[in-house]
Amino acid sequence: MKPAARLQSVIELLEAVFEGKRPADALSTDYFKARRYAGSKDRRFINTRLYETLRNRAKLGWLAEQVSLEATPRTLVLIDAALKEEDVQSLFTGDQYAPEALSAQEIGTLALLSDHDVTNAPDPIRFEYPEWLDKDLRESLGEHFEEVINALNQEAPLDIRINALHPDKAKAVEILKAQNIEAEPTPYSPWGLRSAKKVKLGGIKAYKEGLIDIQDEGSQLISLLTQPKDCELVMDFCAGAGGKTLAMAAEMENKGALYALDISPTRLYKMRPRLERAKVSNVHLHPIKAENDPWLKQFETRLDRVLIDAPCSGVGSWRRAPESRWKMTSELLEDLIGRQERILDSSAHLVRPGGYVVYATCSLLKRENEDQIAKFLTSHDNYTVLPVSEAWADLFDTECPFEGEFMQMRPDLHKSDGFFCAILQRQS
Repeated sequence: MKPAARLQSVIELLEAVFEGKRPADALSTDYFKARRYAGSKDRRFINTRLYETLRNRAKLGWLAEQVSLEATPRTLVLIDAALKEEDVQSLFTGDQYAPEALSAQEIGTLALLSDHDVTNAPDPIRFEYPEWLDKDLRESLGEHFEEVINALNQEAPLDIRINALHPDKAKAVEILKAQNIEAEPTPYSPWGLRSAKKVKLGGIKAYKEGLIDIQDEGSQLISLLTQPKDCELVMDFCAGAGGKTLAMAAEMENKGALYALDISPTRLYKMRPRLERAKVSNVHLHPIKAENDPWLKQFETRLDRVLIDAPCSGVGSWRRAPESRWKMTSELLEDLIGRQERILDSSAHLVRPGGYVVYATCSLLKRENEDQIAKFLTSHDNYTVLPVSEAWADLFDTECPFEGEFMQMRPDLHKSDGFFCAILQRQS
């Protein structure tokens, strides 16, 4: 593909992302499936520019506003190219497969870009987050605000989980290296590997044979801290695509019963190929209609563990899905907080005395994390917090990397996505 055609592809993908119906990674995958002529270098360039633009959307939009241009996908790509000192007049020509030719207004206003310094823009612009989240982010991140926000705006590496059920698990690094994937052990999860190089695992033999799966290290730790090993009855209340379900099934060594629930049957049943590939046999998939589905009553005071991977704002996953920050609204956040409370309340009745409810989010907001736990404990005096350091000492031979009672994983400090995890033990 010619350079101009590559930029036009970025514009087309941005237009699809801005519609907000599907994640950027899914849109990109489908885009290239329909364009087999695009080579590996073309795909790499287009995806890199797509995600760079998404990570700098607020700044590029602010610059567009300063020079009186509408912040459309085309304008953002144009300004980005101009800031990179590319010859935009030779790229935006209107030729076949190229972006539409520059207008007289665009040519005139691009020359004014140098008059505007984005470092003078308001913080939500400079740090790329919605203005309405400013108070929540500052109260939640405190003195680490800038470090965390900057880390959330960086590209995430590829985290991989080794399948503990696989007979070749001890040789995973060597097997991947033989398949041209360089991966190093992650610092905390015993089953985690990290690759700085982005790799499509779908065609990799180790992936096809179930030796590895994609899972962020923080997500792996939540699965481990749920402590499902040697349990008879475990429930993944909000199983989604099944990453934590698979990890817990491996810890259980296919023993006992692991129920994976979700309100979306479509999303839940997409887990089946992953379960088959990983040779998992103890998982039972069951869609539910709501957090208080009558079907749940049969498990009251019977479950050893309930993992709640709660629906949340996803602030901690901005590295991987930079577009998601602009989809969240204050109204949607309030709705999510209400759902989190209801799921916690419903799950509290399912666990046997001595069992755990493990509450987790991929958020860094206190209202979704510490505040939720405080409210839960106020209304459920038969539960106490099991400090994460105690669970860590039982599971690992390393020093616990988290201070306080909870697992609070920060991208700047732990090099993972942002996660929160609380272990709640039922006393009676």
